[in-house]
Amino acid sequence: MNNEDVNACKQWLNEVNWDMIHEDAITMYLEWGNNNYRDAMRAPVTRSGEYSIYFAIDTWEEPKVVLMRMDNYGSTVLCSKKLPPDLAADLKKDIGGIKGILELTPAIKEWLIAELEA
Repeated sequence: MNNEDVNACKQWLNEVNWDMIHEDAITMYLEWGNNNYRDAMRAPVTRSGEYSIYFAIDTWEEPKVVLMRMDNYGSTVLCSKKLPPDLAADLKKDIGGIKGILELTPAIKEWLIAELEA
C-alpha cells in the first residue's frame, strides 16, 4: 500500500473485526428479518450508531482489498489496495468470473497483515 492508503487504513486497525465477513455484516445491519436473534455471531443491530469495520475483497473491477465500515445505512469503503499480480491471478483462477465482495482468503489475509505491519 502506498503511504496514504496505509495511513487511511491504520487509523481503523484497532476496530477491525478480522472474523467479520461481508455476508454477516449485511445480515446484522441490513437484513433484520434474516437472522436468528439468539445467534451470538450475527446478533442484529438494534441501535443507531453501531457499526463494524472489516476487510473484504472487491472483484467488481481489478481485485482489491477494501476496508469496509457497515452500519444500518449501508457500507462505506474506508480505503482500498489493489492485490499484487500473483495473488490476483490466484484469486481469479479460484473464483472464475465471479464479481462481488468476498471474504479474505488465507493468502490475501497474510499479505494484507504484512503490508499493514510494514
